[in-house]
Amino acid sequence: MRAATLLIRNHLFELQSAVRLVHEQPKLKVILIGSFSICWLASLSWLFYEGFDFLYRLGGAAFFLVPRLFTLFFMGLGFMLMLSGAVTGYANLFQTPEVRRLLTWPVPMRDLFYYSLVKSTLMSSWAFFFIIIPFIGAFGFYREWNLLMLLWSLLFSIPFVMLCSGLGVLLMLLVVRFVPRGRTLGLLGFLALLYATYSAAGYVRELQANQNEDMMVLVNFVPGLQLASYPLMPNSWMAQGILSFANNDPLRGGIFLVLLASSVGVLFLFLARLGSVIYPQTLQRQLVGSNVLARQASWPSRTLQAVFPGHSSLRAYGIKDVLIFIRDPSQWTQFLIFFGLLALYFLNLGSLGYNDLDPVWSNLIAFLNMFSLSAVMSSLSARFVFPQMSLESRTLWMVGLAPTSLGRLMLNKFFLATIALTFVGTSLAAMSNAMLEVEHASLILSRCLMPSVAFALAGMSTGLGAMFMELGPKTPAQILSGYGGTLNLILTLLTVILLVLIPGIISHMMVLGATFALPEGVITLFTCIYIVSISAFAGGVPLMLGYRALSQRDF
Repeated sequence: MRAATLLIRNHLFELQSAVRLVHEQPKLKVILIGSFSICWLASLSWLFYEGFDFLYRLGGAAFFLVPRLFTLFFMGLGFMLMLSGAVTGYANLFQTPEVRRLLTWPVPMRDLFYYSLVKSTLMSSWAFFFIIIPFIGAFGFYREWNLLMLLWSLLFSIPFVMLCSGLGVLLMLLVVRFVPRGRTLGLLGFLALLYATYSAAGYVRELQANQNEDMMVLVNFVPGLQLASYPLMPNSWMAQGILSFANNDPLRGGIFLVLLASSVGVLFLFLARLGSVIYPQTLQRQLVGSNVLARQASWPSRTLQAVFPGHSSLRAYGIKDVLIFIRDPSQWTQFLIFFGLLALYFLNLGSLGYNDLDPVWSNLIAFLNMFSLSAVMSSLSARFVFPQMSLESRTLWMVGLAPTSLGRLMLNKFFLATIALTFVGTSLAAMSNAMLEVEHASLILSRCLMPSVAFALAGMSTGLGAMFMELGPKTPAQILSGYGGTLNLILTLLTVILLVLIPGIISHMMVLGATFALPEGVITLFTCIYIVSISAFAGGVPLMLGYRALSQRDF
């Protein structure tokens, strides 16, 4: 493990150097990130504190509810950590240029795997501390803990985060290595997965039938609580350990801490041994591939060529962008996770009884859902749309030889991003509105709002990406860290606030029955005109400026 130790030390030294060079970053970026982090921690802490205060004001029910909600919270966090670990682990183990470079060095394969494993665990888990720390801190502040007890409770988060991230890497490695890729075998595997899911659902229903009356009522209102309360789950160890410290039982809490830490050690030793056996073959399979995989990989290209016929250069660039997105799991998995979680939340609104609420509350929840959906669209447009023109800078000589121009290439990327964001935004907003059964006026506003948000975000990210296009072999993360990426993030968030907040307030006042000088239909029409105007300005102006910057730029 000498080579792995040296590589890990080198990576930690790079992180320390990056921290020391914070003063060289744009001040706007540092201020924005620092302010956002402080506001995020403060708002989450206040939200968790108010939630604990509400539960404990219920009286004796809090002693029954809090332990189970603790397990549910950490189960959801654990599943997200596993997803993050799987996505980050796949990128670090198989797709980074660093892995290909280290293959040419005298580094043993086992050390290379262990280094990539530790790196992916650190990269996939650090952001979750911004959720765990406010949660534990708010609970400790409410229970009037001293600083020592709070620190001891925060220690639980370190092995818990490492354990869940390591499990995600393990599942990813097994899937990549052993899941067949042939069409027939893949179909059989999918059918087996459906059967296993059906069997597991039946087992859960059988367990729920054997619960006492109080637990049955709680399970019906909080889906997933039965699974979260299973005593062999790591989230259950985490919850019971923290609550043991809260109940002045440090010995029991220490036992759960040792259980988590020992599980992390066993898991990483198993991963190191497993990786030394199957990682070389898996890496070779990913890098080289086979003729069968090459034939299977061509079907998306044939499908896109059939859907978009013709022979124009813009069509070729559009198909190329779509294929790059499809063939890069680190991109489409992020897209799928963000919008998949929102879709699961929207689908469960009816089962949670939100459609039976007063129209005032259902309308308010609908616009909050659209704001969260727009915020996710904003972050993903900044991640995927803004760097597109800069990533093309390495092949601009091909554009010069093709019968097209940089301006037309930028418009092609804009239309592609607008179509994708509009499809996703309108579909999820329609799902949310259908589950909440919102009023007719709010439904009209949402149908006008989501395409306008997609147009504004795509136009702003594409236009600013063209204006601040960076030349050279840079990664998307390096492109986003510049002045243009920071400015794009600020402006897109401001645009989302202007597009969603004002219509949401007007719609809420109409549902409340506030008196206006104009009829409801006229107010809805003027609100739609406001939405379209703001969207056209926010998306059109950066697009025009980006087009002009490309036409005047000398390459």
